[in-house]
Amino acid sequence: MQNTLHLGCAEGVVDTRGGELISYKNNGREYIWTGDPAYWNGHAPVLFPFVSALKDWKVKFGGKEYSLTTKHGFARKSEFVLSDCTDTKATFTLSASEATRAQYPFDFRLDVSHEITEQGYTTTYHVKNEGAEPMVFCIGGHAGYCVDGSAEDYKLVFEHPEDLDMYYTDADSLFSDAYKLAKRIEGDTYDIVYADFDVDAIVLKAPKSHKVKLVKKSDGTGLTFDYNGFTNLTLWTPPKKRAPFFCLEPWNGLPAYTDESGKFEDKPGCIRLDAGQEYSVSYSITVLS
Repeated sequence: MQNTLHLGCAEGVVDTRGGELISYKNNGREYIWTGDPAYWNGHAPVLFPFVSALKDWKVKFGGKEYSLTTKHGFARKSEFVLSDCTDTKATFTLSASEATRAQYPFDFRLDVSHEITEQGYTTTYHVKNEGAEPMVFCIGGHAGYCVDGSAEDYKLVFEHPEDLDMYYTDADSLFSDAYKLAKRIEGDTYDIVYADFDVDAIVLKAPKSHKVKLVKKSDGTGLTFDYNGFTNLTLWTPPKKRAPFFCLEPWNGLPAYTDESGKFEDKPGCIRLDAGQEYSVSYSITVLS
């Protein structure tokens, strides 16, 4: 079920499928990717309880092996409940069920809220451990943003000068510290090049910046992306499709390493919540016109 949010020049569309913001228009201009399946049928999915892929699609919790076969976790394909909605903000809730416990043995509540403004929007994730035992998870966003023409007409401008290796994920979306592009991000600017994504996504581990601008080189239009609270930033556009969108993905967690132990609690960046504990993190955009 979809609902529309309105505020002045801004309009958002939210969907109980995935608890997702699937459209944000400002002065009639669409910022979130439309989901054209010729390139990618997503918009801005919620990644929970893991990001990217699992090795052999299996993982161990408390020594017991589970299979989770949906890339980026089950939340993005789940039907959420619309738990609160105003003209400008919608909150969706996903709670543990028999189906989720078969893959992920924790009693959790995941609330996802989207709030629009006349300058942009904020997406917030709130996780509560409703069980009696500690729970572990990773969480992240996968927001695709429309570009005017080619993504190669755009650049990323970071809040601070960076000195970053550019790690790629392999064809199985797995990760290794050896998977590095020959180029690095040195300074505050990265000019987008489609060929950099010929294998898959690019992961920036622990950048200094917590804001980055996606800017068209010719006129400075685009957006500022604020991912304060997230450790890693992943970049993506579909390999070898020259798609008219670019993804900025804030992650707390990393893809499965090619040589990992298989224990979820060993995943770099995973979050642990004791019984009754809660956790919140958010990202936002501000449009540049």
